[in-house]
Amino acid sequence: MFPLRMFAIQFLCYACLATSAAAQQITREITFELTYQNRDLVWLGDPASPAALVYPKPGAQPVATDIQVTTRRENHQSPARQYHRDARIVLDNNARQVRAFTSQREQLVGTIDDQGRFAPNTFYHDNRALLPTWPDDVSQLRYDANENTLYRDVAVTGPVITVSLDFLPLQLSDANGNAVAGTFSLNYVPSQATKTKSPAMVSLVLQCENSTNTLAQATVPNTFRREDVQLGSYDNQAGTYFQESNYRVGADLPEDAMPSVTFTFPGNFTPSANGDGEKLIVTAPAPRADQPKPASSKIKIDGNFDDWRNIVGIDDPRGDLVPYLEYVPDVDLLEFKVAHDDEHIYLYARVAGQVGRTHPDGGRGYFYAYMDVDQNAGTGFLPTRDDECYFGVNIGDDCEVQFEFVNNSFRKSFYGFCGLGGDQHVLNQTLTLGKSQYGRLDANGVERAHYKSEYTYREGAPQITEDLKLGTSDTIHLAVSLDGSEVEIASKFSGFLKDATGRPIVGPGQTIDLAAGMECDSKLFPGKTQWAADNTVPIRGYRMSR
Repeated sequence: MFPLRMFAIQFLCYACLATSAAAQQITREITFELTYQNRDLVWLGDPASPAALVYPKPGAQPVATDIQVTTRRENHQSPARQYHRDARIVLDNNARQVRAFTSQREQLVGTIDDQGRFAPNTFYHDNRALLPTWPDDVSQLRYDANENTLYRDVAVTGPVITVSLDFLPLQLSDANGNAVAGTFSLNYVPSQATKTKSPAMVSLVLQCENSTNTLAQATVPNTFRREDVQLGSYDNQAGTYFQESNYRVGADLPEDAMPSVTFTFPGNFTPSANGDGEKLIVTAPAPRADQPKPASSKIKIDGNFDDWRNIVGIDDPRGDLVPYLEYVPDVDLLEFKVAHDDEHIYLYARVAGQVGRTHPDGGRGYFYAYMDVDQNAGTGFLPTRDDECYFGVNIGDDCEVQFEFVNNSFRKSFYGFCGLGGDQHVLNQTLTLGKSQYGRLDANGVERAHYKSEYTYREGAPQITEDLKLGTSDTIHLAVSLDGSEVEIASKFSGFLKDATGRPIVGPGQTIDLAAGMECDSKLFPGKTQWAADNTVPIRGYRMSR
């Protein structure tokens, strides 16, 4: 069982110990997203022109739907804690290590004792210029186990504003504060070409055991400006993005090619859904929900993401960043989910930009699903800045499901094994869990005894691979949403290989911890030179029941 984690994007890095209803103002906005095939739209002007207008043809149906709820909290009570988000705390050999993000790689700066006190090391004292947000007097720092973060007490004048994003499934309660169970769906009624010219409507519906509740709805605007819609949709057949020229009349496209356009516009909550402080309340009677359970669901890797909408996952803040990395929205993770059946593990991720979008001349981008298969941070690889692009994640990374984009096109899917040994152990399938390092060679060019190996699984056998090398795994399949913001991946359990005893590294019946990570170079963005990366917090204790 794993919990749904909610995170706030903090414009100021402060959080309150306690607030009253009067001290905190909360507002919510719901945004609908509809994607249409370009052939179902009418363009007034050149699609590449910022002055162009576009509208759906009467009766047109969207090919994808989605929603986003934005919650804005304005706290007028003086906060009491300043959290140090520019570090991560990892458990290594039963010791809590504090690893600070600095401009000179991620650095170990101290440990936390059993009393929650921070004990700095010599690096902390000798490199104060690299730690400008950290206090000279470390006795101010305390450890918050729930946040897994250090903090210090402060007093700040003025309101603190935080914004968080929520996607389906939403967390709902009844009037008594009990969680509500149900199935979410987005219903669309197309416009009609009649004298009344009835507009298209879209609504968010919660289907409970004995009731149907419309929680939010919106009228689809008659016309959209070019600046308010997104072109450049993803083509899963070609493994790349459509260009603006593909949207012009007479564009030379294959018969089955379907460039799309995504419209985003605000909606309104109905009286069936009211905000009560931190909770979104369903006013109509509805069954109570059990605690979230690991998702065991029928997922199709087809680019249609409706089958993920009711699977519980974790949220990750928009815009989180560390000093040694650039910010690129295409790797800014917002959401991560996991499901399984008896043959596959399924992975889902959402980003603020577009998955795999890279520069057409040498651009590179990667996805990682980090898996701690023994729930032991002391085995595997602890992702850090060893190769100058990791964001950092707080689990022992024993193995990975990965994919690579090069030159704005899909290149390959592959695996990583981060245990004892190296390439030969992977090829022989004599794997042993243990602590390893990222690269095959250390800083002096000497081959390590234990390092991360990357391989494809093809025709029933592993083959060692590396960055930019061709050849993809036939046990991993993925699809990207039409607007590029979501990706779904399926990996057969057979692709994870076996250990020296013949036991699969990952398979049904296991309980694992896992997190998602993405990274890319920043060549697509003028003026940026460093790599960009992000990762989610881990989903812990995911049970792959049979």
